[in-house]
Amino acid sequence: MKLFNSKAERIYYLIYTIVMLLLYLGYVALDNARISKGAMIGNGSITELEWESMSQMGAWTVNLEFIFLGLFIVMLSVMYFRSFKNKSVIKPFLVTHAVLFTVLVVLSFALLPVTSLPIGNLLQPLLSLAIIMLFLISLFFVIFILRTMKKKNEQSF
Repeated sequence: MKLFNSKAERIYYLIYTIVMLLLYLGYVALDNARISKGAMIGNGSITELEWESMSQMGAWTVNLEFIFLGLFIVMLSVMYFRSFKNKSVIKPFLVTHAVLFTVLVVLSFALLPVTSLPIGNLLQPLLSLAIIMLFLISLFFVIFILRTMKKKNEQSF
């Protein structure tokens, strides 16, 4: 059984996965540089220029995190609207995100000894994705239960 319906869909998911990985690695690199810079400054007095540089890096990490989340939401929206016409698009979406999520978690633990970041910082971009996915899974589960209850009620009359 084929996972992707066409070669174009396979390329679409491949590009999406690569962009998500690059955004994640960019987030890790910027956050690591920000924390390393703060550690180098140490307990001494910090200049206004150093403070500005660190806060700019912090802003960029937040921006990359929002872009990471935004790209996921765009992909989720595309899949949702495509699923009205073709239910077979749901499986590649779920498999791609399960693999991507697993790879990013493994990558986070692999980067832990290399970077000065704690595991919470490495997993932070994934938390928003996990929260959205858990919300959607529970929403779909509630909708499924309500539809099942409605069908049982219709059959009993």
